[in-house]
Amino acid sequence: MYDSKILIKADFLGKLDITCNDVPIVLERNNTTKVNQLFQMLVYYTNGIARDQVIYNLFHNEEIADESNSLRAIVFRLRKSLAALDIPDEDYVYIKRGTYSINPFVTIECDAVKFEELAKNALGAEDAKEQQKLLEEACALYNGDFLATLSGYEWVVTTQVRLKKLFDRCLKQLLEIYELQKEYKKMYELSHKANDIYPYDGWQTYEMRALIEVGNTKDALKLYEDTETLMFEELGVSVASAMNDQLDRLGAQIKNNTDMISEVKRNLDTSKEEIQGAFNCTYPTFVETYRYIKRVIRRSGQAAWLMLCTITDGKGFGLNDSDRLENLAEELSEAIRTSARGGDMYARYSNNQFVVLLLDITQEDCVLVQARINENLSKESRKRYIQYHLAPVNLASAGTDSDTEELQDMVKGE
Repeated sequence: MYDSKILIKADFLGKLDITCNDVPIVLERNNTTKVNQLFQMLVYYTNGIARDQVIYNLFHNEEIADESNSLRAIVFRLRKSLAALDIPDEDYVYIKRGTYSINPFVTIECDAVKFEELAKNALGAEDAKEQQKLLEEACALYNGDFLATLSGYEWVVTTQVRLKKLFDRCLKQLLEIYELQKEYKKMYELSHKANDIYPYDGWQTYEMRALIEVGNTKDALKLYEDTETLMFEELGVSVASAMNDQLDRLGAQIKNNTDMISEVKRNLDTSKEEIQGAFNCTYPTFVETYRYIKRVIRRSGQAAWLMLCTITDGKGFGLNDSDRLENLAEELSEAIRTSARGGDMYARYSNNQFVVLLLDITQEDCVLVQARINENLSKESRKRYIQYHLAPVNLASAGTDSDTEELQDMVKGE
């Protein structure tokens, strides 16, 4: 007999969690099995899904001799798995006229279904207050990609793309509403959540804007630096121009705030930075500092050299990701710091490369620096793993569009 109090709750956005009357539903250990996929489909498609579509979703990229028979076997296994759980004894898989669904007498609450409904209603709402309320509810429900563990399956990817587009539209609209209302705390919290979910989508601009508006310049600057590093190291690109505009605003705010100037000076005066050895920095910082230093030393006529240090497998090929590589990289970084001078600087360019700027030095002395680096490695045998390449800094290009070309050529091995 049917139990009228059966409730299936499913979280598919950013995580996978299904319960029936608060009892976790774990059918098989691997969430990507056909049995699990079928159950997830039935829970998501609350109005049912056609048999042909079920077959396509499950088998379209596989060679199955008898798809109908395979589907029947999966349905049998699903029913058997559900019957073994400590949930009400019902037939949860409902098939009628070629449509598959969860038993229509079972109540289903799925975050992905609810989000889509809220998002569409919000974007179509005419009343401003009602629209904001719906937007807030929709954005609160969205916590990441739909069924992320099944991202290799077409029906999942199609749904992921559609829901993310809805989320992007709702998010942007709600952030702009908060900005107009000067609700900067809410603006920060929402954009921060978006950055955690999609760090490469540029929501840091809104987060930085909110921090600037509330006067939190320290965190705003750190956010910019972290984003700059992330974008360069992961994607090889610069931050968005909109975020650079926020950096300009930040600079103006600091310039016009005497209290902030005092705080900056205080931080600089009390800095505990290690002044012995070369200056270590991130690669984006290295590039910008390198461009500036080129302009300075062009006037003084000082010589400068770039040195690329590459960690190899001992046979001339770059060492790939491994615990051994990380150990060597840490050791090489420290060896560079202690072998070069305080006026030199270096940065890690890639997982197995460091680039060093050596100032007021001859090519012969560069070779001595290389020798010191080898000496400062923990073992004599280590030095055969490090390859060095040298190139003079072209001071004539300082201030031009091509002032980092030789740097890029070196790190790319050209």
